[in-house]
Amino acid sequence: MIPCDGREPLIIHDTKKDARASVFDAIYEANIGSYLGMPVYLSNGKLFGTVCAIDPNPYAFTKQEIETIRRLSSVVSVIIENATKSSYDEFDDKLIRLEKLSLLGQLSAGLAHELRNPMQSVRGFVQFLFEDQKENQFRDIVISEMDRMNQLVNDFLMATQPSAPKRENSNLNDIVNETVEFMRNEATLHNVDITLSLESTMLYVDVDKSQIKQVMINLVKNAIEAAGDEGGKVMIYVKIRNEKEAVIEVVDNGAGIPLSIIGRIGEPFFSTKEEGTGLGLSISQRIIQEHKGAMRLENLESGTRVTVSLPLM
Repeated sequence: MIPCDGREPLIIHDTKKDARASVFDAIYEANIGSYLGMPVYLSNGKLFGTVCAIDPNPYAFTKQEIETIRRLSSVVSVIIENATKSSYDEFDDKLIRLEKLSLLGQLSAGLAHELRNPMQSVRGFVQFLFEDQKENQFRDIVISEMDRMNQLVNDFLMATQPSAPKRENSNLNDIVNETVEFMRNEATLHNVDITLSLESTMLYVDVDKSQIKQVMINLVKNAIEAAGDEGGKVMIYVKIRNEKEAVIEVVDNGAGIPLSIIGRIGEPFFSTKEEGTGLGLSISQRIIQEHKGAMRLENLESGTRVTVSLPLM
């Protein structure tokens, strides 16, 4: 980078005759005859670089050319500022997410203790009070809601402090097939057609079967709900990639994920569902990470595809 004098352009029409050129080794090394350079400053006053025009021969730059370089310098400054700002915004967004997860971890143990004990007590007393009544609508509603709250606490703990996977040599096809069969009734209730395609009969991975099944239930349930109630389809594929990874794809033909929120999908407590907690995908992502795998969401022309990859044994 050849420095310029302050915020004004450096203009050398003939480097062989202008004494200022003698201090710039780059000019002689490039055999430059004339040089026009305009500094690029950022809003904080820091010099970022120089926009320059050169000619191998001596040349008298016109006022129009000088003004063009000046304007170009301003444009470059704005572009750099915007690019830097975008990088900072993205970095800040990641920090905020990490802070949220850290805060959840700190609160989880206390929350579980404060909620679980009174919920179990209330549930026990409700069952005791209505013990003589075989059928009671209000009792069943209270117990059902208490169980729902308890499940929410469990999901919260799983999202913040997941248990270490109890790995074993498992056929991934069996895990996925069992999940699909388990979810068929729910798919039928939503008038959704669910299909499974297996590339290989044997696909062994070192995983916690219950945790991977939990991930698959979350993904298939989301796909069924996204596909809708009429003409909905959910396609599940199990493949091998690069002879190193097992890949599960869950594809639906729903409306897809709005681009404005796709970056927030999987964030704890962010959900597009009225009664959703936003913990399902967050838990699933954490489980897959614990298994040294990866999860990716993407919009298709019609619908959404969630891809889960796990290392093969």
